[in-house]
Amino acid sequence: MTTKIERCEEVLVYSDQQNPWVRLYFDRVRWPNGRLGRYNRVVEVESNTGVAVLPIAGSLVGLVRQYRYPVDQEVWEIPRGFCDSDDAEANALRELHEETGLPAPRLKNLGPIHPNSGVLATTVFLFAALYDDAVPSSPTDPAEISEFRWVSSSKALTDATSGQIKDAFTLAALFRALRSGLLNG
Repeated sequence: MTTKIERCEEVLVYSDQQNPWVRLYFDRVRWPNGRLGRYNRVVEVESNTGVAVLPIAGSLVGLVRQYRYPVDQEVWEIPRGFCDSDDAEANALRELHEETGLPAPRLKNLGPIHPNSGVLATTVFLFAALYDDAVPSSPTDPAEISEFRWVSSSKALTDATSGQIKDAFTLAALFRALRSGLLNG
């Protein structure tokens, strides 16, 4: 028995004409048992892709602090953003520089993730930005990023485990970097 949900009709209810970053669909679907229903789907920007970058310098990781309106909190997370081309590495370098001012690093691809596969039609490519030393930096757009900080990887992992770091991109990148041997746990 297949578990695939069949899309019978795509129903756009909020379009990129109203908002250039997101489209909302209430699709009519047929569930595997034959029952008809609806499924909500959010598509972010045309490319549906993004990047998130974990800066690493030896036993340190770089985090940015910024206010996130949807959760009404300042959060520590890794630099991230939408892709504006098919070159994920170029997008990662651009986002890293925009949010931290850091120079171009050696990049290691940590693989893709789906941040919320139950609702979002989005793929985000994770990267590690590898530096020999903790390079001084400052955000290039202080209106977006309020601070960049190098912290020990052990503190970042402890903060992730305790729930102080809640951002899914940061959690996934820390986990993948740890499992690939880029961080010591």
